[in-house]
Amino acid sequence: MSLTGSRLEHLPEGANASAGAELEPRLGLVRDVADEIRWTFTKRLGWIGQILVNLAIGLPIVIAMSWNSHRDDVRVSGFATSIAGWVLASALNTNQLGFDADRAAASFRAGDTAWRVLFLKNLSVFLVLTPPILLLSVLLRLTVAHPPDSIPIALVRDLVDVTVWLGFGSLLSVLLPFRPLGLRGRWETPSSWVRFTVCIGAPYAVYYLLLKTWHVPELALADRLFHHVRHHEWAYTLTLLVWGFVTWGLGLALSEIYYRLWPRKLEDDLERRR
Repeated sequence: MSLTGSRLEHLPEGANASAGAELEPRLGLVRDVADEIRWTFTKRLGWIGQILVNLAIGLPIVIAMSWNSHRDDVRVSGFATSIAGWVLASALNTNQLGFDADRAAASFRAGDTAWRVLFLKNLSVFLVLTPPILLLSVLLRLTVAHPPDSIPIALVRDLVDVTVWLGFGSLLSVLLPFRPLGLRGRWETPSSWVRFTVCIGAPYAVYYLLLKTWHVPELALADRLFHHVRHHEWAYTLTLLVWGFVTWGLGLALSEIYYRLWPRKLEDDLERRR
């Protein structure tokens, strides 16, 4: 299976763009994903570091929000999902191109497609973040929940949150990409603060203003199909998962449409240093 763009097929293997930046590989799906993960852990260490920072900040916040004052404990149901939402509603997921701006811009100028580049990065995000989130979900239900929730259903619902956010993250990654300059770089370029604030704030606006509305159709459909949720938990949960994958695919499709309509804008946004 290949994710190769049409113009890229005419480039020699390992070809670089005029600026000298390395391109996304064209080796088939499995090897492309393996290369993306290798690239992440060798050339995007700042991205990995921000995952740890987000978790360090997010864990106490989610614990505080999940605290049940009447029982003096933490509500386990939805805890791992809330952690996933906290991490995925950040620039780690909504600025996937900006964290790899030179490579992404070079690939676009060489003829690559937005959906392909984003899909590879989506899979990298999925493979890096999903295992610890699911592990946390299992551990909480084995050690804290009384009585323990249905672990398989809980894990599928965690995946729903991840897939939905990959869709939103893909679209925001083309609409509002930015280069992570660090605090020193930001202070040295004060004109960058307005755009940076918008790019950082937009995901949280989506989280609080749009996400609940986005779930209304899937919940309405599930309620109509399966009137008593307790008697159809798996069917209900799988309906939510389908909606998650639909959202993911829609995010990639809209990202591709945006790039086809305004290719220069996305490329210029990736190359802007302010």
